Amino acid sequence: YRIMDNLIQNILKYSMPYSRVYIDMEENEDEYVLHFKNMSATEMNFDAAEITERFVRGDLSRNTEGSGLAIAQSFTEMQNGKFEVQIDGDLFKVNLRFHKKEE
Repeated sequence: YRIMDNLIQNILKYSMPYSRVYIDMEENEDEYVLHFKNMSATEMNFDAAEITERFVRGDLSRNTEGSGLAIAQSFTEMQNGKFEVQIDGDLFKVNLRFHKKEE
């Protein structure tokens, strides 16, 4: 729950007003994959890897509170998941990958 909440809060804070947000889920043979995509309200002049650092925010001029993305990444990794950030122009993407539990 906390992972999804942090990602949705991030979308609400940093997406372009009145733009679309896409949240998709897929299942393949080995894993579940969740995709979160939104248009950024500000220029993304940073590396995708640095955005998950605990005190880095999407707008580098801001210096308050830590990144919800860092928390979401930590919780994903604690559950043996994979947290991926991609930047494609003004499109911000987060992919979560969780291996299926073997029975």
